[in-house]
Amino acid sequence: MQGTGTSSPAAMGAPFQRRRGSALLCAPMTIPDSMVSALKGAAGVAVAVAFWEGIRALGVVDARDLPSFAAIIRTALTGLLGGELLAAVFATIGSWAPGLLIAAIAGVTVGIALALMPRLEIATRPLLEFLRPIPSVALIPVALLVLGIGLQMQLFMIAFAAIWPVLFSAKAGVEGVDPRFLETARVFGLGRMERIFRVVLPSALPSVATGMRTASAIALVLAITVEMLTGRPGIGFYIENVRLNGLITEMWAAIFVTGVLGYLVNALFMSVERFALPWSPEHRDQ
Repeated sequence: MQGTGTSSPAAMGAPFQRRRGSALLCAPMTIPDSMVSALKGAAGVAVAVAFWEGIRALGVVDARDLPSFAAIIRTALTGLLGGELLAAVFATIGSWAPGLLIAAIAGVTVGIALALMPRLEIATRPLLEFLRPIPSVALIPVALLVLGIGLQMQLFMIAFAAIWPVLFSAKAGVEGVDPRFLETARVFGLGRMERIFRVVLPSALPSVATGMRTASAIALVLAITVEMLTGRPGIGFYIENVRLNGLITEMWAAIFVTGVLGYLVNALFMSVERFALPWSPEHRDQ
Protein backbone atom coordinates (compact mmCIF):
# COMPACT_ATOMS: atom_id res chain seq x y z
CA MET A 1 0.00 0.00 0.00
CA GLN A 2 0.94 3.56 -0.58
CA GLY A 3 1.90 5.72 2.42
CA THR A 4 -1.01 6.97 4.49
CA GLY A 5 0.41 10.51 4.76
CA THR A 6 1.95 10.06 8.18
CA SER A 7 5.47 11.47 8.55
CA SER A 8 8.35 9.59 10.00
CA PRO A 9 9.74 10.60 13.48
CA ALA A 10 12.86 12.01 11.81
CA ALA A 11 10.79 14.14 9.45
CA MET A 12 8.62 15.38 12.33
CA GLY A 13 11.67 16.20 14.42
CA ALA A 14 13.41 18.32 11.80
CA PRO A 15 11.07 21.35 12.01
CA PHE A 16 11.14 21.15 15.81
CA GLN A 17 14.94 21.19 15.80
CA ARG A 18 14.94 24.18 13.45
CA ARG A 19 12.48 26.08 15.63
CA ARG A 20 14.48 25.28 18.77
CA GLY A 21 17.72 26.47 17.15
CA SER A 22 16.05 29.69 16.05
CA ALA A 23 14.74 30.27 19.57
CA LEU A 24 18.20 29.81 21.04
CA LEU A 25 19.68 32.25 18.53
CA CYS A 26 17.00 34.84 19.32
CA ALA A 27 17.20 34.44 23.12
CA PRO A 28 18.46 37.63 24.78
CA MET A 29 21.95 37.41 26.27
CA THR A 30 22.01 37.98 30.01
CA ILE A 31 24.66 40.41 31.25
CA PRO A 32 25.79 40.02 34.89
CA ASP A 33 24.68 42.79 37.23
CA SER A 34 28.28 43.43 38.26
CA MET A 35 29.24 44.10 34.64
CA VAL A 36 26.26 46.41 34.19
CA SER A 37 27.28 48.38 37.27
CA ALA A 38 30.87 48.60 36.06
CA LEU A 39 29.75 49.83 32.63
CA LYS A 40 27.48 52.44 34.18
CA GLY A 41 30.33 53.62 36.41
CA ALA A 42 32.72 53.83 33.47
CA ALA A 43 30.12 55.78 31.50
CA GLY A 44 29.70 58.20 34.39
CA VAL A 45 33.46 58.77 34.59
CA ALA A 46 33.63 59.32 30.83
CA VAL A 47 30.84 61.91 30.98
CA ALA A 48 32.54 63.71 33.87
CA VAL A 49 35.89 63.83 32.03
CA ALA A 50 34.19 65.05 28.84
CA PHE A 51 32.39 67.77 30.81
CA TRP A 52 35.68 68.80 32.45
CA GLU A 53 37.50 69.03 29.12
CA GLY A 54 34.55 70.83 27.57
CA ILE A 55 34.69 73.57 30.20
CA ARG A 56 38.41 73.99 29.49
CA ALA A 57 37.86 74.11 25.73
CA LEU A 58 35.09 76.71 26.00
CA GLY A 59 37.20 78.92 28.23
CA VAL A 60 34.57 79.10 30.97
CA VAL A 61 37.40 78.79 33.47
CA ASP A 62 40.97 79.90 32.92
CA ALA A 63 42.96 76.90 31.66
CA ARG A 64 45.70 77.75 34.15
CA ASP A 65 43.24 77.13 37.00
CA LEU A 66 41.73 74.04 35.40
CA PRO A 67 44.45 71.71 34.06
CA SER A 68 43.64 68.86 31.74
CA PHE A 69 42.52 65.56 33.20
CA ALA A 70 45.56 63.84 31.70
CA ALA A 71 47.88 66.32 33.42
CA ILE A 72 46.14 65.72 36.74
CA ILE A 73 46.48 61.95 36.41
CA ARG A 74 50.12 62.24 35.40
CA THR A 75 50.92 64.54 38.33
CA ALA A 76 49.04 62.32 40.77
CA LEU A 77 50.97 59.23 39.64
CA THR A 78 54.25 61.12 39.91
CA GLY A 79 53.40 62.25 43.42
CA LEU A 80 52.35 58.77 44.50
CA LEU A 81 55.43 57.08 43.04
CA GLY A 82 57.89 58.52 45.49
CA GLY A 83 56.79 62.15 45.84
CA GLU A 84 55.48 64.12 48.80
CA LEU A 85 51.90 63.17 47.96
CA LEU A 86 52.45 59.55 48.94
CA ALA A 87 53.79 60.60 52.35
CA ALA A 88 50.78 62.89 52.78
CA VAL A 89 48.38 60.03 52.04
CA PHE A 90 50.02 57.80 54.65
CA ALA A 91 49.98 60.63 57.20
CA THR A 92 46.24 61.12 56.68
CA ILE A 93 45.55 57.39 56.97
CA GLY A 94 47.69 57.35 60.14
CA SER A 95 45.29 59.75 61.86
CA TRP A 96 42.08 58.62 60.13
CA ALA A 97 42.33 54.94 61.13
CA PRO A 98 42.85 55.34 64.91
CA GLY A 99 40.29 58.16 65.05
CA LEU A 100 37.72 55.94 63.33
CA LEU A 101 38.60 53.04 65.64
CA ILE A 102 38.01 55.22 68.71
CA ALA A 103 34.67 56.37 67.30
CA ALA A 104 33.67 52.77 66.50
CA ILE A 105 34.46 51.40 69.97
CA ALA A 106 32.81 54.30 71.81
CA GLY A 107 29.84 54.50 69.43
CA VAL A 108 29.00 50.79 69.51
CA THR A 109 29.38 50.60 73.29
CA VAL A 110 27.25 53.65 74.01
CA GLY A 111 24.66 52.80 71.34
CA ILE A 112 24.11 49.28 72.69
CA ALA A 113 23.96 50.55 76.27
CA LEU A 114 21.34 53.17 75.38
CA ALA A 115 19.23 50.61 73.54
CA LEU A 116 19.34 48.09 76.38
CA MET A 117 18.80 50.61 79.20
CA PRO A 118 15.83 52.87 78.42
CA ARG A 119 16.27 54.92 81.58
CA LEU A 120 19.85 55.76 80.63
CA GLU A 121 18.67 56.72 77.14
CA ILE A 122 16.06 59.09 78.57
CA ALA A 123 18.57 60.66 80.96
CA THR A 124 21.21 61.25 78.27
CA ARG A 125 18.91 62.22 75.41
CA PRO A 126 19.10 66.01 76.02
CA LEU A 127 22.91 65.90 76.12
CA LEU A 128 23.17 63.82 72.95
CA GLU A 129 20.71 66.00 71.07
CA PHE A 130 22.69 69.05 72.18
CA LEU A 131 26.08 67.70 71.06
CA ARG A 132 25.06 66.00 67.82
CA PRO A 133 24.13 69.14 65.79
CA ILE A 134 27.34 71.00 66.72
CA PRO A 135 29.57 71.24 63.60
CA SER A 136 32.81 69.44 64.31
CA VAL A 137 34.83 72.16 62.60
CA ALA A 138 33.43 74.69 65.10
CA LEU A 139 35.14 72.78 67.91
CA ILE A 140 38.62 73.02 66.39
CA PRO A 141 39.51 76.26 68.28
CA VAL A 142 38.36 74.68 71.55
CA ALA A 143 40.32 71.51 70.84
CA LEU A 144 43.42 73.56 70.04
CA LEU A 145 43.16 75.41 73.34
CA VAL A 146 42.61 72.27 75.40
CA LEU A 147 44.67 69.64 73.57
CA GLY A 148 47.16 71.69 71.57
CA ILE A 149 48.07 71.11 67.94
CA GLY A 150 49.27 67.51 68.26
CA LEU A 151 47.85 64.17 67.25
CA GLN A 152 45.55 64.00 70.29
CA MET A 153 43.59 67.00 69.07
CA GLN A 154 43.22 65.53 65.59
CA LEU A 155 42.07 62.16 66.93
CA PHE A 156 39.53 63.87 69.18
CA MET A 157 38.08 65.83 66.26
CA ILE A 158 37.87 62.76 64.03
CA ALA A 159 36.28 60.64 66.76
CA PHE A 160 33.79 63.36 67.71
CA ALA A 161 32.61 63.71 64.11
CA ALA A 162 32.51 59.98 63.33
CA ILE A 163 30.92 58.69 66.52
CA TRP A 164 27.36 59.81 65.77
CA PRO A 165 26.47 57.55 62.83
CA VAL A 166 28.01 54.57 64.64
CA LEU A 167 26.22 55.32 67.90
CA PHE A 168 22.75 55.80 66.43
CA SER A 169 23.14 52.91 63.98
CA ALA A 170 24.10 50.58 66.83
CA LYS A 171 21.19 51.85 68.91
CA ALA A 172 18.73 51.40 66.04
CA GLY A 173 20.11 47.95 65.25
CA VAL A 174 19.59 46.70 68.79
CA GLU A 175 16.14 48.25 69.05
CA GLY A 176 15.16 46.65 65.74
CA VAL A 177 15.85 43.06 66.86
CA ASP A 178 12.76 40.92 66.35
CA PRO A 179 11.22 40.22 69.80
CA ARG A 180 10.44 36.67 68.66
CA PHE A 181 14.17 35.96 68.42
CA LEU A 182 14.66 37.06 72.01
CA GLU A 183 11.66 35.07 73.21
CA THR A 184 12.90 31.96 71.43
CA ALA A 185 16.34 32.39 73.01
CA ARG A 186 14.73 32.80 76.43
CA VAL A 187 12.66 29.63 75.93
CA PHE A 188 15.86 27.73 75.10
CA GLY A 189 17.31 28.83 78.43
CA LEU A 190 19.78 31.51 77.30
CA GLY A 191 20.65 34.05 79.97
CA ARG A 192 20.64 37.81 79.47
CA MET A 193 24.28 38.07 78.45
CA GLU A 194 24.00 35.03 76.18
CA ARG A 195 20.98 36.60 74.46
CA ILE A 196 22.95 39.82 73.94
CA PHE A 197 25.99 38.11 72.42
CA ARG A 198 24.22 35.37 70.47
CA VAL A 199 21.03 37.13 69.34
CA VAL A 200 21.17 40.91 69.78
CA LEU A 201 24.66 41.63 68.50
CA PRO A 202 24.50 39.43 65.35
CA SER A 203 21.13 40.97 64.47
CA ALA A 204 22.44 44.50 65.02
CA LEU A 205 25.73 44.04 63.14
CA PRO A 206 24.36 44.97 59.67
CA SER A 207 23.11 48.28 61.03
CA VAL A 208 26.42 48.86 62.82
CA ALA A 209 28.32 48.10 59.60
CA THR A 210 26.28 50.70 57.72
CA GLY A 211 27.03 53.25 60.41
CA MET A 212 30.72 52.39 60.25
CA ARG A 213 30.78 52.90 56.49
CA THR A 214 29.18 56.31 56.87
CA ALA A 215 31.52 57.20 59.72
CA SER A 216 34.59 56.23 57.67
CA ALA A 217 33.79 58.92 55.09
CA ILE A 218 33.07 61.53 57.77
CA ALA A 219 36.32 60.68 59.56
CA LEU A 220 38.29 61.12 56.33
CA VAL A 221 36.71 64.53 55.73
CA LEU A 222 37.53 65.68 59.27
CA ALA A 223 41.09 64.37 59.09
CA ILE A 224 41.77 66.38 55.94
CA THR A 225 39.94 69.46 57.24
CA VAL A 226 41.96 69.51 60.46
CA GLU A 227 45.16 69.17 58.44
CA MET A 228 44.20 72.13 56.27
CA LEU A 229 43.29 74.39 59.20
CA THR A 230 46.02 73.45 61.66
CA GLY A 231 48.99 72.48 59.48
CA ARG A 232 49.05 68.88 60.65
CA PRO A 233 50.86 66.59 58.16
CA GLY A 234 48.60 64.95 55.59
CA ILE A 235 46.66 65.49 52.40
CA GLY A 236 44.93 68.59 53.75
CA PHE A 237 48.19 70.35 54.53
CA TYR A 238 49.62 69.23 51.16
CA ILE A 239 46.64 70.74 49.28
CA GLU A 240 46.89 74.03 51.17
CA ASN A 241 50.67 74.19 50.74
CA VAL A 242 50.70 73.65 46.96
CA ARG A 243 47.80 76.10 46.56
CA LEU A 244 49.69 78.83 48.36
CA ASN A 245 52.70 78.14 46.15
CA GLY A 246 50.66 78.39 42.96
CA LEU A 247 51.04 74.71 42.02
CA ILE A 248 47.54 74.32 40.64
CA THR A 249 48.04 70.96 38.90
CA GLU A 250 49.52 69.48 42.08
CA MET A 251 46.53 70.81 44.03
CA TRP A 252 44.03 69.15 41.67
CA ALA A 253 46.09 65.96 41.73
CA ALA A 254 45.87 65.83 45.52
CA ILE A 255 42.11 66.44 45.36
CA PHE A 256 41.80 63.63 42.81
CA VAL A 257 43.79 61.27 45.05
CA THR A 258 41.52 62.22 47.97
CA GLY A 259 38.47 61.20 45.95
CA VAL A 260 40.08 57.92 44.95
CA LEU A 261 41.01 57.25 48.59
CA GLY A 262 37.43 57.85 49.69
CA TYR A 263 36.15 55.52 46.97
CA LEU A 264 38.58 52.77 48.02
CA VAL A 265 37.62 53.14 51.68
CA ASN A 266 33.94 52.74 50.83
CA ALA A 267 34.68 49.76 48.56
CA LEU A 268 36.73 48.13 51.33
CA PHE A 269 33.90 48.45 53.86
CA MET A 270 31.39 47.13 51.33
CA SER A 271 33.57 44.10 50.62
CA VAL A 272 34.02 43.37 54.32
CA GLU A 273 30.27 43.64 54.88
CA ARG A 274 29.53 41.31 51.98
CA PHE A 275 32.01 38.71 53.23
CA ALA A 276 31.49 38.95 57.00
CA LEU A 277 27.74 39.67 57.13
CA PRO A 278 26.04 37.47 54.52
CA TRP A 279 22.75 37.71 56.46
CA SER A 280 22.63 41.48 55.99
CA PRO A 281 19.50 42.53 54.03
CA GLU A 282 21.69 44.79 51.89
CA HIS A 283 23.84 41.88 50.64
CA ARG A 284 21.56 38.90 51.11
CA ASP A 285 20.65 38.55 47.43
CA GLN A 286 24.11 39.32 46.04
